Amino acid sequence: MSEKKYGVGVQIAALSVALLMYTTSMTTPALAEIAKAFPTAAPETVKLLSTIPSLMMVIFALVAGKLTQVMSIKKVITVSMLLIFVGGIPSAFVGDLNFMIAMRVVFGAGYGMVFPMASAVITDLFTGTQANKLMGFKSAVGAAAGVVFQSLGGFLAAYNWRFSFFGFFLVIPIAVLIWFKLPDTGVKKAEKAADGSTVREKKLTTMTYVLALLCALLNIMQFSFMTNVAMVMSADKLGDAGQASFVLSTFTAGSFVIGMLYGSMSKFLKQYAASFGALCVGIAFVILIIAPSYPVMLVAAVIFGIGFGTFNPAITMAVAGSAASPKYAALAISVYTCGTGIGQFLSPYILKFIRGIFGMASARADWQIAAVCLIAGSVISAIIIFAASKKKSDAPQLQ
Repeated sequence: MSEKKYGVGVQIAALSVALLMYTTSMTTPALAEIAKAFPTAAPETVKLLSTIPSLMMVIFALVAGKLTQVMSIKKVITVSMLLIFVGGIPSAFVGDLNFMIAMRVVFGAGYGMVFPMASAVITDLFTGTQANKLMGFKSAVGAAAGVVFQSLGGFLAAYNWRFSFFGFFLVIPIAVLIWFKLPDTGVKKAEKAADGSTVREKKLTTMTYVLALLCALLNIMQFSFMTNVAMVMSADKLGDAGQASFVLSTFTAGSFVIGMLYGSMSKFLKQYAASFGALCVGIAFVILIIAPSYPVMLVAAVIFGIGFGTFNPAITMAVAGSAASPKYAALAISVYTCGTGIGQFLSPYILKFIRGIFGMASARADWQIAAVCLIAGSVISAIIIFAASKKKSDAPQLQ
């Protein structure tokens, strides 16, 4: 039985799910104004508005994966959209910080659920080259959405911090597109025995958990780029906050371009795409370590974006393929997403621990650790993949 081919409308609807992942960036530019509005609140309390969604992602990515076993991916996405909208809009009208934090918990639940579904919907509807192409497009859409939503949030917050929450009304047209154009492929039900009882199936493989762990480790390293750029540029007098922001935007632009090209790149890189992506990120860190000026930081950001934009779709497709059965791909992606969230949350703590062991005090010490780990990891992974491929090709074929 041949796989159904979906048209452009369905492809756009599937890609639009990725837009929901970046709605969290709309309120980030408003944090400084919110802090001014609540002068008695501790800075750490205000920052919860930004950090809570990441923490909730770790929990609700797994919840979303489990829900796909009792409801369709489209219905899980619908629930997540409702939570994002309900958790986003009320803070524009109720000026209480504790209420806003509670709403961020609700928003974070939706954010955590939609994060793995943005990839799962692609692996559910598309296969082969088309799936690779759309997974690359998803990364590109995400990169563009991050810039647009953050810019919109900053523009609205310039008038009043409450206005940044009005940006969540954008969920409505996205929801309409998804409801009317995204097919509902139903629940991927477990096999039934002859007597009608449910057969206990293996859902995930050891490789699923290995890939999730590797992704957590990679995020521990690569997330130091986002968290340290502004501080390093300030400490070493390479630029101000605006220039640091442009470095991050340049990285996003690099990810966007590579995301658009990933479908063609994957044919050339094949099973080495993730290793190549990690290597590029490692090389970017090497350049960041020695960067003597702002323009060199921009070069590093471009290379980082190339690596990031290559690694993400490659590892997502690998994770989906690691499930014991295609119908459990969404659950596998949820486990991988959980690893991503854990890695990002633990990044500053793990790197601080490693710095302490080696007595590293430089402002770029985190990047030194990341460069060594990522380059070594990419080379080792490529060798393992090559050895496994050679072993498979050398194995005797049954006649």
